[in-house]
Amino acid sequence: MTEKIKSEVISRRRVFSLLGLAASGLVLATIPVSPQVTPGGVELSVDQAQAVTYRRARVTARRVNRRAYRHTRRAVRRGVY
Repeated sequence: MTEKIKSEVISRRRVFSLLGLAASGLVLATIPVSPQVTPGGVELSVDQAQAVTYRRARVTARRVNRRAYRHTRRAVRRGVY
């Protein structure tokens, strides 16, 4: 019963190394990857998020309306209307 218990001190380098590994693991875990079966085998592809937000819809609508207005104005100048 006279055994001494050695406590291991973890060095700062090892602590930062483990924190870096944990952080990189978290980043890699958030990437949306989906396997797809193709005739050549299985491929991993990264999904592209194409979210249509309210702002994007507004910007697109404004751009379309500006183009339509310009085209109409040019057509009127040419005498098409």
